[in-house]
Amino acid sequence: MRADLTRRRPGQQVGRHHLAFFRGHLDGLPFDTLGDLYLETGADLRMAKRTFTWIQGELVAAAKRHHQETGVTGASFARLLRVKPVALEPHERIALTETPSLEDFQANYDPGGFYSEAELITEFEKRYGGGADSLTQDALRKAGQNERLRKRLRNAVDVLEAWIATTPKPTDPISIWLEPWISALLNGAGILSIEDLVGAINSNGNNWHRRIPHFGVIKAARVLKFLQLNHVLPIQDHALIPYRRLAPVLKARRQPQTGIVPLEHLALPARLDGTMGSNRSHDSQIEARNDLEATQTWLQLKCDNAHTRRAYTTQAERFLLFLTMEKGRALSNATPQDCHDYTVFLQVLATPGSDWPWTTVRPDWIGPKVQRWSPDWRPFTGHLSASSRKTAITILKGLVAWLTEVGYLRRNPWVTVKTPKAAGKIKVEHALNERQWKAINAILEVMPYAEPMLRSRFILWLGYSTGLRQDEMLRLTAGNLRRTPEGDWDLVFLGKGSKQREVPLAPAILSFMIDYLETRGHGANPMLWDSALPLISALGVEHQQVQKKTDQPLAARSLAQLIKHLFEAAADRLDDLIDEYQLRKASTHWLRHTAATTMINKGAQVATVQEILGHASAATTAIYTHADRKRKREAVEAVVGYQERQSI
Repeated sequence: MRADLTRRRPGQQVGRHHLAFFRGHLDGLPFDTLGDLYLETGADLRMAKRTFTWIQGELVAAAKRHHQETGVTGASFARLLRVKPVALEPHERIALTETPSLEDFQANYDPGGFYSEAELITEFEKRYGGGADSLTQDALRKAGQNERLRKRLRNAVDVLEAWIATTPKPTDPISIWLEPWISALLNGAGILSIEDLVGAINSNGNNWHRRIPHFGVIKAARVLKFLQLNHVLPIQDHALIPYRRLAPVLKARRQPQTGIVPLEHLALPARLDGTMGSNRSHDSQIEARNDLEATQTWLQLKCDNAHTRRAYTTQAERFLLFLTMEKGRALSNATPQDCHDYTVFLQVLATPGSDWPWTTVRPDWIGPKVQRWSPDWRPFTGHLSASSRKTAITILKGLVAWLTEVGYLRRNPWVTVKTPKAAGKIKVEHALNERQWKAINAILEVMPYAEPMLRSRFILWLGYSTGLRQDEMLRLTAGNLRRTPEGDWDLVFLGKGSKQREVPLAPAILSFMIDYLETRGHGANPMLWDSALPLISALGVEHQQVQKKTDQPLAARSLAQLIKHLFEAAADRLDDLIDEYQLRKASTHWLRHTAATTMINKGAQVATVQEILGHASAATTAIYTHADRKRKREAVEAVVGYQERQSI
């Protein structure tokens, strides 16, 4: 497929970045270097040569069309193009850089052209004998001729640029500017024009490419370079800076407003901020002047990790916006009817095409997943499932109950409101079977024995054997390793709910971890590792195009993408369509389900598995006893078999 897509499509345009690439070739720069500088295909030598041939053909065709205006015919231009940019050997070029060229010497010594070429060469050697001893007269003559030809060629390209080069327009399809295989990936994500592309970058920031399958950071950087070289549409400065560095600056710059905006940019009038709320208590244990400050205090005191904080912030933000923008009430004025209406709001929001009885329109609430600074930001990025609605109400009940408990509110308006029922609890079917796990390990076997493979192997087997949650794995450092009196190793850390967990580390997993950390340059003795050293980190500089600090902790999104890519590669190896379909849907959390199911299958007690996984209730762990289904099926099929034998 890639080979078919690399052919130029009709209408492909020549941009000024293409001519900059061509001029660089005239100056003797290698194709791969020029490709990395100017082309979206990067340092791909084959693609760079093909692009050069195409530009060459376009220039010759332009010379034929405009020879009267330029004074350059297509035939003469083609002959010029056949001249090699650098005709001398490397050691001869070095010598030339230390002495003036014969042409420059003539301009200074004999501007009137009085001496013959032989006399000039004799005088040149007499003056620059030390630097020109290694140069023959033929080499000097050839160097001068080559420089004159290159100058003619550069002048011709300068003249033809006005006839051939075009500037991309916002409405141009990206297919006439970018390589076909890159255009195909962008088109698949709904990005059809230059305007769409710039809009996606400005809306989503430096992570805009993450919404596009198989479109990594390297391709994104090259496409961005194309836009910057051609000055098509303005790319906002904040779109090029990681959000974690940008957030404080944006928060300071952006004017707070009353509307459906992120919580950090929300400004509410006194009648909506809860300063004089009718349900406010005068015996509060927290120093909060209004509902926003009370909510922020709850987030700071109740959220024990970043993942929980994001989830709680999202739910509190949505409820506050619903109350203020839809009901015209402050949180400390909310009634049981308001709380019930919010459950109805979530239900209607989850039903596309249903009647919309609310004041604000549905598009004000639901939008694409973008950065919080984007004007396209909306509180919801899609319709909530029954399970998500239940989670939302559970979190909000916890918020208001806490505010009541600490005395900020006098009464809890959520007490009489029923929590919606979820369609199901833990999805026990989200566990990898033996065929899928074998295919995943087959991918590891064909990867080069280097840091990327060792990291992937450690992450997969760590999740598969311990059932750790994704955020728990990412927070592990060498300080979480403990040597037992028996000489084994445990992982000791704070899990969900700030509860300490001790999870045994199997010898094989310890071996995988040591291999991985040793490749990162930390040796094979865990006792000597720095306690702050992340056990899972971003790749070292030699394995990535964008340089990062060594041993920088791996981001949650990067881990999710890593696992997703491995699962998709493994799915390609499967013959069973159901196995393939399930594996393509799988995520990092499937490793946790797989660990629980495998432990139960191998005869582990529910209480033991509960302790390893960190479940608050044994009933949650007991869900994984669905392993008994195999024995039940065997029993049923045995009865059917008996009946079949009796009927014979």
